[in-house]
Amino acid sequence: MILQDIYLKCETGEIVGLLGRNGCGKSSLMKILFGSLRGESQSVRLNDKYVSKLFEVDNAISFMPQEGFAMDYLTFDHMANIFCSSETKDKLLQIREVKRHQHTKFRALSTGVKKLIEVLTLLYSESEFIVLDEPFSFLSPVLTETVISHIRKQSQLKGIFLTDHMFQSVFEVCTRNYLLYNGSLRQITHKSQLEDFGYVLKK
Repeated sequence: MILQDIYLKCETGEIVGLLGRNGCGKSSLMKILFGSLRGESQSVRLNDKYVSKLFEVDNAISFMPQEGFAMDYLTFDHMANIFCSSETKDKLLQIREVKRHQHTKFRALSTGVKKLIEVLTLLYSESEFIVLDEPFSFLSPVLTETVISHIRKQSQLKGIFLTDHMFQSVFEVCTRNYLLYNGSLRQITHKSQLEDFGYVLKK
């Protein structure tokens, strides 16, 4: 898929949602923002300064790809020691599911609990911006609400981009939403527009 006429902006305090069909280029756009994928013509700026690879700027951005990023042999303790301060690690250990699996290797966790810990670890990292590719997939309703509450909380300190097919959850948490349609971005202000663009079936 060729992406064209794409302009995205996110500031501290914003949660920007990106919707789109499978294969439309959402994950590629996230990787371009992060810097692990290069577009033929692109411009990424941080505080009005151009950067070629945002991930190379200290504490600028953290990215969770849709397939996750934690190695199977790691535990929450390992991850928190890499990404979080001791203070934020203590905050995360107040969450029941995190505390319960603090020393469990990721290979032994369910997919949902692994996703929960990965998302929370990045949300509480030192990065100014967080990019989450499918943060709600494989989560139970309770864990989804847990993630949403922490996204809202951390957005007071960070700018957050996320994409997910669970559009109800995206609309619930995001302050601004876009649909990637035919390679271009369309701002979405009401769920009925998703029907107009064929993203969901008309009722």
